[in-house]
Amino acid sequence: MEFLNFQKGEPTSLAQQIFLAVIILLLIALISFLHYSTPTNKWQFHIIYMQSYFIPILIGALQFGVKGGLGSAIVISLIYFPHIMLQWGGINENNLLRFIQIVLFNVIGYFTGLKAEREAEEKRRFQEVALQLQQSFRKIQEQATKLAELEEQLRITDRLAIVGELSASLAHEVRNPLGAIQGAVEILRDEVPKDPNTEKFFDILLQETRRLSDVVENYLGLARKDKHVLSKFDVREVLQTSMVLFEKSAQKAGIDMEMDLPDFPVILYGDAIQLQQIMLNLLLNAREAMPHGGKIEIRCRLVSGAPAETKPTHQDESDTSNASVPSPENIREWVCISVQDSGVGIPPENLHRIFDPFFTTKARGTGLGLAIVKRIVEKNGWRISVDSQPGEGTRFDLYIPRTKKQGES
Repeated sequence: MEFLNFQKGEPTSLAQQIFLAVIILLLIALISFLHYSTPTNKWQFHIIYMQSYFIPILIGALQFGVKGGLGSAIVISLIYFPHIMLQWGGINENNLLRFIQIVLFNVIGYFTGLKAEREAEEKRRFQEVALQLQQSFRKIQEQATKLAELEEQLRITDRLAIVGELSASLAHEVRNPLGAIQGAVEILRDEVPKDPNTEKFFDILLQETRRLSDVVENYLGLARKDKHVLSKFDVREVLQTSMVLFEKSAQKAGIDMEMDLPDFPVILYGDAIQLQQIMLNLLLNAREAMPHGGKIEIRCRLVSGAPAETKPTHQDESDTSNASVPSPENIREWVCISVQDSGVGIPPENLHRIFDPFFTTKARGTGLGLAIVKRIVEKNGWRISVDSQPGEGTRFDLYIPRTKKQGES
């Protein structure tokens, strides 16, 4: 049961209420004892005792409201009235002031308690308004945060729109000349007499040319709308091909490759090229996370469902004609492809941003590799999750649903 302190407008405990009630009763008893034990010829003391009765009345009114103030006044009236009748001679003109005092006890007890209750009610009302204002302010802050996020998304959309407009000219004006430069450099390197210093400069030139080509390809890959080439394919073959394409680069970087695949065909119906594009981007990301070498593990397994913490991605609204998102009732099981590295890991504060376009912590990165991965995953209705510990490495898990129409052959 909850009690209210009418003076402060706040709930008080049962123990506090009992303590205050006992104090009030003790004051009434003490003053009454002084009245009955003091001779009537010491009328000056009786006047002081009579006024002292207002102390417990006011305490009761402020602490308990009308019930406390009026209740204390009634108890005092019942105790004080016999004292007037027995020791002061009863009803006569000399005792008129004392009877008026009894009336004042009850009037003051009632109105003081009433005022305390109203003030407490007003205070509660103000507190409720303050709470509502606080909640409204919190909602405004949340809306402001959402608006800031939407504004950031609009900025990214604008930047992607610019990338899309430039992609056509980049394809012809940048990519083709870079390919010609790379081919010419390779020819010159073969024709020039072998020299360590010359070889070093040729390697740097080829490396930087390839890097520029990769940047152009990343921009084009993010901006263009690829058409699905749907067919049945064995996931194991795509993973083995990706490893072959990446293995030589990994060896140069001092990275060991390990692959664990099922000993039976894992057949899917979809776009094998897009799966390979995802794998190459994840492998490149793993290589960049291990500047001093390390180990990359690729695993493939069948699972009954994607993890609960992995939220389903949504279909790309800008390309609904080519998307093949399976409905949940048709999902038979999931193919889980894991890419685990032993690199530097991702700080927790960056985990939620790694798939954002243009977000990168690398000095020479573009921030588009994982954004392309996310775009492909969303377009196909797949799922992807990431688990990373700084200093211990990162694991990406790609989940591809197998529908009832798909099977092993």
